[in-house]
Amino acid sequence: MTAPQSADPPGEREARTPDPQLPPPIEARPASEEEVRERLRARNIRRGVRVFVIIGVVAAAAVIAFTVSGETLEGLGRLKPHWLALTVLLWLVATGVDGARLAVLSRAGEHRIGIVRSAEIILVGYFMAAITPFQVGGLPLQLYSMSKWGISPGKASAMLLARGILFYGMVFAAAPFIAVHLGVSSVLLKVLATYIAIIIAGGAVFVILTLFFPQVVACWRDRLAAKEKPGRVRRLLVRSLGEFGHFADGLKLYFRGRNIWYLLVAALLTVAYGLSYFGMTAAILGGLGVLHSQDVLRVLGINNLLVAVLLYIPTPGAGGVAEAGAAALYAMLCPRYMLGVFVLLWRLFSFYIGAFVGGAVALKHVAR
Repeated sequence: MTAPQSADPPGEREARTPDPQLPPPIEARPASEEEVRERLRARNIRRGVRVFVIIGVVAAAAVIAFTVSGETLEGLGRLKPHWLALTVLLWLVATGVDGARLAVLSRAGEHRIGIVRSAEIILVGYFMAAITPFQVGGLPLQLYSMSKWGISPGKASAMLLARGILFYGMVFAAAPFIAVHLGVSSVLLKVLATYIAIIIAGGAVFVILTLFFPQVVACWRDRLAAKEKPGRVRRLLVRSLGEFGHFADGLKLYFRGRNIWYLLVAALLTVAYGLSYFGMTAAILGGLGVLHSQDVLRVLGINNLLVAVLLYIPTPGAGGVAEAGAAALYAMLCPRYMLGVFVLLWRLFSFYIGAFVGGAVALKHVAR
């Protein structure tokens, strides 16, 4: 079923008429049937899951080996179940609020999606992020799923881009200030601060080019796509430049008329999502009996910093780096004998559960 055309004012339609002097505009599109089937073929799924599991198991084993001692069993005997129950509740709240956020953003387009369906779209992204390098596999399948529900690729991209901008804009804006006040070692602080600065600077360059020099981005995309048989990295760059090209249109969509109110509501939901998502870490430490009230803000700050760094880690689902980074940073707050247990629980709630549920949802969507 073809999605209905949006009712744009005549002036805006004329403004979007292609200029013959410029390269063709970059268009966001969902992955085709063949592309999605290729991504979700049994051998590709098995290979991605196998790599993710191997990395995760090796990293977990290494963390446990370096942290477990005779005191660990005593510490496990002091577990506080009500705190762990709170962790489960916070995971459910975070998932629901994230779904509500995407549902609110969808109201700016011609199609409105409910909270449950929005949460499914998000969880599909978790699963594909777990089995693809740089966590980039989720977007094509998300666009594909949304297109099956009649949502045009342009509007679907705008929704997902706005959702990502709101959350990671908040995370990256806060990360440098948090890093300065965490009191981590100078070497680790310099590495993290440099990494985040490079990401922010690179993103800023692309945003400026996309907003003010779209023809430059289009030329780069066309040159990369000109090769007859582009490799995996080249295809990834072409797709990424295509999404950057749609960035400006996505921003403009949410600054038209009443759509700005949807953006503001989504921003408030983003804050609620961040508090519940980061709050899971504090609840886990509370369940292990190692959380002190004066450390709650530091826990939230470290989690924010980790999320900022892990977004562009090349391993599937940031496997290995996430465990090592969490162990290095939370060693300031968690005793060594409970550190390995904490890292495993943190990864379980922050990523593994979402990826597992998202895998079931993804396979259900493809089966349809």
